[in-house]
Amino acid sequence: MSAVRAAHGRLGESLEILGLRVVLLAYWGTVSVLTRRCAKPSAYRGESVRPRS
Repeated sequence: MSAVRAAHGRLGESLEILGLRVVLLAYWGTVSVLTRRCAKPSAYRGESVRPRS
């Protein structure tokens, strides 16, 4: 029985880590979208950020 409990504990830890990653990814995505929407539009929209070579 102890092997079953150990496997269940590892599974629970894996799910906990996976859930944390999902929450952090969702938070990062939300912040990214809100930052883009609330940012002031640039004066030079047609210009590229990269220098021309």
